[in-house]
Amino acid sequence: MNLRRIVLMGRMTFAEGVRARFFGVLLLISLSILLTSNFFQQFDFGTSELKFVLDFGFGAVQLFGIILCVVITSQIFFNEIDQRTAISILSRDIARWEFLAGKLIGVAALLLVFCLVTGTLLSLVLSLKEAIILKESGESVSLVEINEVYLFVILQWLKFSIIIALTLCVASLSQSSLYTMAVSFLAILACELQYLANDIYLDAESSFGRALGWVLKTVVPNLSIYNLGNQLGLNDNTAFGSAGFLFNICLHFIFYTSTFFALAVFFFRNREI
Repeated sequence: MNLRRIVLMGRMTFAEGVRARFFGVLLLISLSILLTSNFFQQFDFGTSELKFVLDFGFGAVQLFGIILCVVITSQIFFNEIDQRTAISILSRDIARWEFLAGKLIGVAALLLVFCLVTGTLLSLVLSLKEAIILKESGESVSLVEINEVYLFVILQWLKFSIIIALTLCVASLSQSSLYTMAVSFLAILACELQYLANDIYLDAESSFGRALGWVLKTVVPNLSIYNLGNQLGLNDNTAFGSAGFLFNICLHFIFYTSTFFALAVFFFRNREI
């Protein structure tokens, strides 16, 4: 193991991701949507102004972050394969697992930049909206918890890291980027709906049904646990969970990122390039 080689691969991957036109376009779209969130408020029915802006912003970060994870990871991986640069890289002293580790670290760093930029812009929009509301009402109580906005985007980054590892796992088996994207998006959908497996397990009347539900709820990661947007951001005395809950989320992130990465290494080790 050579940490310098992994860091070098990560830097190269990060630079390639920044240069990718798709990343720039999607980041600009995300920022534009966050800036124009007040316009979309005319389609809101019933929620407060700050709550709508917050939910709208959180939804934009989640949606575009997931798209960015899958598309950028697939593009960068198959660019190396199709342009035969992976052969020249692996013909040196770089091991295949170091190659994949560099890809994982580089794309994760790219998504961290995405999360911090969008989180900062969303915090700015919320602060400006809060100032307007407080000026009109004459109150002086803080309505927005900016630190919880950043907590949300960091939680999304943990979720995105799992998705990156998942996409690398699929790409290591796949022969095309389009197939990788399709399978990855379907897998993400299954992970977001994983909580239904627990319902199957609890409600099943047959042993087979309970066994199937148990396998699904155990094997498939539950990505919905990272979706704490309804409990974060506003100073409304809503608890978002204890430190133990956040610790369990971190363990969940470490376990599934490591598992998907290990599977990607296993599949890629036996792949012909």
